[in-house]
Amino acid sequence: MQQFRIFVVEDDPWYGKILEYQLSQNPDHIVTLFTTGKECIKNLSQKPDLVSIDYSLPDIDGVGLLKAIKDFNNNLPVVVISGQEDVNTALTLLKKGATEYLTKDDST
Repeated sequence: MQQFRIFVVEDDPWYGKILEYQLSQNPDHIVTLFTTGKECIKNLSQKPDLVSIDYSLPDIDGVGLLKAIKDFNNNLPVVVISGQEDVNTALTLLKKGATEYLTKDDST
């Protein structure tokens, strides 16, 4: 069976490790964790099948990172997982090509 490459871009070490762990439970998934958007952009040549991004990163915001990913491969699915609960932010990212927008739940 072909492996499914997932990039996770998350600057919160705890949350990033949880996402990486959960997604790695499927033996067909290869999960790579990045703490900055620039790291992700530099590694897009590895051709991930899915990218999960945080909206607020230290070096680039979610709109900029989404644009860079879509410029590389417009068909690459990008899921935004963020603490931003602003509806306008979610709508902007979805209109710009995000596949899904999920808000982080601090209670879990």
